[in-house]
Amino acid sequence: MIKNERILDVAAEVLARRPDATLQTIADSAGISRTTIFNRYPTRSDLIEALAIDTVARIGEAMKRVPTSVEADVEADLLAITDALMPLGSRTIFLRLHVDTNDALDAHWIEAVTPLAIYFSVLKASGRLRQDHPDRWLTASYIGLLFAAWDEIESGEIGRVRAARLITQTWLTGAGYSG
Repeated sequence: MIKNERILDVAAEVLARRPDATLQTIADSAGISRTTIFNRYPTRSDLIEALAIDTVARIGEAMKRVPTSVEADVEADLLAITDALMPLGSRTIFLRLHVDTNDALDAHWIEAVTPLAIYFSVLKASGRLRQDHPDRWLTASYIGLLFAAWDEIESGEIGRVRAARLITQTWLTGAGYSG
């Protein structure tokens, strides 16, 4: 029996390469019957919505690595978080280009990244980050670096490990991190 997770993983890969792919194409790529995919996702929109929610949930899972204390090794912790996010690139590429956001998805996104935003705010309040950057900018700049890295990984320009290190180093330098 194929798991839902496998269907969503295959769908993300297929849709990242062929945004117009049909449910039949996705079923063929997953090695399952048309009936199996249609029973789980009656329409392409249902599959895309499930893919979007699952992707944001996976981002939220990675964000559980965000420490609750600024006493921890900030660079190592940020690298671990970033490394956990690297495999989600193909999913985010499709979603950024082809999914209309709605209030429910926006709420999931905000919930997923809130721990990181709070952590950055606490780091700033403790004097370990530049004081002249708005809190929202700190979070948005990190997420922007993620998207840039995911694009570079997808194009084959850099690997996941290097991308995670580049994001971490670039963000910490730009944010004026003082260990």
